[in-house]
Amino acid sequence: MSDYRENIISTYQYFISVRNELITHSINIAMAGELKEIDQVFEVGDTFAFDIDQLRGSNDINLNNVIDLYDKLELLMNSTANINAITEEDLEDEL
Repeated sequence: MSDYRENIISTYQYFISVRNELITHSINIAMAGELKEIDQVFEVGDTFAFDIDQLRGSNDINLNNVIDLYDKLELLMNSTANINAITEEDLEDEL
């Protein structure tokens, strides 16, 4: 594999980590703000699988900005994967 392609794939993997962090920060913002009442119901050790779509439509401008960035990153990732024909195998090989 060429150095260029390795760097593209490495960059794509970085995008994945940033996307995951954006989801985490979105949930944290929501749970400290608009979803504070729900957060108080959870006990230490409780788990719940949030989806970014559950956070859309918020009245919190900061949360909406983070979700907008998440959406832009998703578009960038899709474009990068398509332009460079990045496959799951490519991503596994680089780990």
